[in-house]
Amino acid sequence: MHPTLESMGITSFDDIDKFTLRYEGGFDVLKVYYRREKGSLLPKSKKFKFGRSTKTVLADGGQQTYRQVQEPSLVVLRAVEELGQIVGKAQETKITKDELVKELEHLERVMANKIAEIKDKIDSFN
Repeated sequence: MHPTLESMGITSFDDIDKFTLRYEGGFDVLKVYYRREKGSLLPKSKKFKFGRSTKTVLADGGQQTYRQVQEPSLVVLRAVEELGQIVGKAQETKITKDELVKELEHLERVMANKIAEIKDKIDSFN
């Protein structure tokens, strides 16, 4: 029923809560969030990175100038379509200020942990 998602290893379709798609560092990053019971050992989300294909297209018919255009992978487009069917169009709501603050706080924690990890590695050389 959802062949693209199944090929990506996603099988718990009923547990999918929402998804996000963003462009980051030359890749399309798809993140799928799951509804989980408190104390569950299953992951709350899965992240997938997709490269983009580059094509050369005619930019201006009269000038014979060409430019390179990046297109998203067909796999990510199909996955987003299938996820849209699962979660419905309610997914396309506006992001609230509270959600952005939570996302920023999470990013700050992740970065602080990563910085501490790298500093520990540096200190181990002394």
